[in-house]
Amino acid sequence: MTDEQKRKKKFLNRELPVFAFFLLLSFVFWYLNELSKDLHGTINYPVRYINPPKDRIVTGDLPDKLEMDLRGPGYSILKVKLSGSRAPVVIDFSKLAPRRLPGAMPQYYLLTSGLINNFSKQMHADFEILAIQPDTLFFGYDKLVTRRKPVRPDLKIELAEGRKVIIVPDPDSITVIGPAHILDTLDGIPTRHRNFKRTDENFKSKVPLVCPDYLQTTQKRVTVEVTISGKSSSFFGLKHDKAN
Repeated sequence: MTDEQKRKKKFLNRELPVFAFFLLLSFVFWYLNELSKDLHGTINYPVRYINPPKDRIVTGDLPDKLEMDLRGPGYSILKVKLSGSRAPVVIDFSKLAPRRLPGAMPQYYLLTSGLINNFSKQMHADFEILAIQPDTLFFGYDKLVTRRKPVRPDLKIELAEGRKVIIVPDPDSITVIGPAHILDTLDGIPTRHRNFKRTDENFKSKVPLVCPDYLQTTQKRVTVEVTISGKSSSFFGLKHDKAN
């Protein structure tokens, strides 16, 4: 390598970091300048629904997030986009007057354009909400009722040939609160599916119940008693007839 080539290489090694620094600094200033301007953006924002009419529950496939079309200072939109834990905006049914759809079953709808001002206040926004999607929310009200429903164990137990099993939940039924149209057709509350390997011994196990979010139960778990027939069991202190 000649002396001239060495000088050029030394110059590049010295000047390249300086050039990269000023290039990065220029980008930062440009980006900050862009953020000070009004920009457009969209965001999926969480929503919570509260205060349905007394002794009623809201039914329907209401979204847990709404897409908002925003316009405002870039730094404000960027801040709300980067916020990891956003407090949801609240739709309070006690302060709204939804419109009813014609038909035998009472169904209602809300235009989300009418919620923009309320959402802006809740979000303390220094940007403008231009539109919300979906533009219409459809839902219904149903009577909130209480019913006793049987517990249905969902257990798979491996047994030796000729053995039989008796599965009894304790309690065998629980109190459930929920929409009338669901509880009137619900045949029971299942337990979480559990597999038990081959066993000849009687046993008990606490098993969680599987219950949708829109239903409330008096308890979350039940005790399941499993009796294996055909052998003596110290667990229950009983002797069963041997299976053929």
